[in-house]
Amino acid sequence: MPTASPVLRCFVGALLGLGAAALAQSPGHLVGLTKVASDLRHVSSTACGVLATCAPAGFPSGVAQPAMAGGTAWDAAHSGAWITDGSFLACVDDACAYKCAPVAVPGLPGGVVLTGLEVVDKLNQLWATDSAGNLRRFDLSACPPVALAPCAIAFANPFETTGLAVDELRGLVFYGRHDPVTGANFLTVALEALPCSPTQLLNLPVCAAPMLGLRGLAVDAGQQRLFWTDGSRIGQFDYVPSPVAPGIVALTGFQCCPPPAVAVDPLVGLAVRPGRATSTGVSCTNGTCAACPMTHATVGDSVLGNLSFALRLDNAPPGSLAWCFVGAGACQPAGVPLPPLCGFVHLPNVLGTLGANPLPIGGVCSSTDFPLALPAAVGLAGALLSSQCLVLCPGGVGGFGLSHCLSFELQAN
Repeated sequence: MPTASPVLRCFVGALLGLGAAALAQSPGHLVGLTKVASDLRHVSSTACGVLATCAPAGFPSGVAQPAMAGGTAWDAAHSGAWITDGSFLACVDDACAYKCAPVAVPGLPGGVVLTGLEVVDKLNQLWATDSAGNLRRFDLSACPPVALAPCAIAFANPFETTGLAVDELRGLVFYGRHDPVTGANFLTVALEALPCSPTQLLNLPVCAAPMLGLRGLAVDAGQQRLFWTDGSRIGQFDYVPSPVAPGIVALTGFQCCPPPAVAVDPLVGLAVRPGRATSTGVSCTNGTCAACPMTHATVGDSVLGNLSFALRLDNAPPGSLAWCFVGAGACQPAGVPLPPLCGFVHLPNVLGTLGANPLPIGGVCSSTDFPLALPAAVGLAGALLSSQCLVLCPGGVGGFGLSHCLSFELQAN
């Protein structure tokens, strides 16, 4: 097998000379479960329009459930949406194929329904509010999720709890609350370390009529932005944490989408679905490397707090060694040739190298993962990264393989 060090030195040297960056990734958007049809609706967070809708096969309708019942949350580790009608729980992908099939909510007493969902990625837990005023937590290490000990939220009023969002970067929990008597909506704040001990109650501003009861919350912690839905419309506002008083925030920039022109199946929950990595260039092999059609992808979403995030190389030549290089900034559209490698290097520079990973010996193209745990660190939000994999093959004069380049952003939802 050829020695790695001269090739790696040349590879890194070429990367240091590349210039401006390309588009980092596809944009994120919002998702929410609908009340009657139990569809998963994808909605633009900027233009307010519906992007797509799919139907999870056999998931129960929430039409017979209380108005407050239901919820939606995004799971970055599994790249899927957790949904509940209030009594059943499931996880689906973008096309509504089940990642975890519907089950009755573990540990939920009779007469109680779930009213909000959120995934706390750094804990690998699903959090949920219920109609009895409790915060319920579930371990996502298994399917179905395993119920953990709940706690009673010390709310100072009898309002309905109708939404849940967690800013993992700043340790803040947001509860959406609705007073069915007056029709007013509120935001309750707590510290993530003490989620059942609220620290603040805020009145939410009112959109132009008709403004209905709050039915879901979602957070983009990177932007310090909360999204809300009253079922028929979606809005947003920013929050600014107090620098001196933990668990206290100020709200600003309240915006509302226009009400729909015709009645729509109302949403019962809301979540930020992260953007996805984009690809630049093509994969290739030469020399003694088998002609395997290599593909490079992420394992899970690039969300801060996703400790199981990884980079994957699929269909790599058997018996080879593989590295994955991570760069600062997005992939370059015009790559640099680097003989004796095949193809072009599209990374802007190198932050670090993952590997070397040995591929199994044999005649079958195979896969390998490069773990890259993403900490819930506020200073990393919005950072653009890129990755490209290099393969060295044994036999004779040897050979090389080079994957296409991936661009992705460190997000916080």
